[in-house]
Amino acid sequence: MDNDHVLLVAIGQGCTESYCELYTRYKDRIHRYAHSRVQDYDSAGDILQETFLTVWKTAKSFAGKSTVSTWLFGIAVNKAREQRRQQRQDVLPLTAASAALVAPDFTTDSDTRLTVLEAMQSLPEEQQEVVLLAYYAGLPYVDIAAIQSVPVGTVKSRMSLAKKTMLSKLQRSDV
Repeated sequence: MDNDHVLLVAIGQGCTESYCELYTRYKDRIHRYAHSRVQDYDSAGDILQETFLTVWKTAKSFAGKSTVSTWLFGIAVNKAREQRRQQRQDVLPLTAASAALVAPDFTTDSDTRLTVLEAMQSLPEEQQEVVLLAYYAGLPYVDIAAIQSVPVGTVKSRMSLAKKTMLSKLQRSDV
C-alpha cells in the first residue's frame, strides 16, 4: 500500500490530519487542472472544494482498483464536467491573465501562452482532457485511460491527434 492509499484509509476512518495531508499534496495540481477546464479561478476553487468534499464522504468506498491520484483526478474531471454543463460553456474566452494561472511555467511570454491555450481550446473535449491531464496534472497515460474509461491506446491516439491539430494551428499563427 502506498502512502496516499494509507492516507485515504485513515480519511475513511475520520482522520482529519490525513485529510489535510492529502489535500496539501494534490490541491495545486487539481486546482490548476480545474482552472484549465473552466477558465475561472473561483470556479476552479469550487471544483477543488467539491472534489475534496467527495473524498471525505467516499474515502471508505475507495476500492483500490486505481491509484489514489487517478481516483482524485477522476473526481475532479467529473466535477469540472458538471461545472461546464451548469455554465453551458463549451469554449470560454481566454485572457493573458487566465492563461498565466492555468499554465504558469509553460512560457514566460503571455501572448504565446494565450495562443497555445486557444489552440488547445479548439480541440474536442476528450483531446483537451488528455492534454490537460498529461501536461498540467502530470498523470501517466494509464491513469488518464482509467479516468476516461478508455484503453491506453485511445489516450495515445487522442494525444497524437491533439498534438497534430495544435501544431497545425500554431504554425498558422506563427508562434
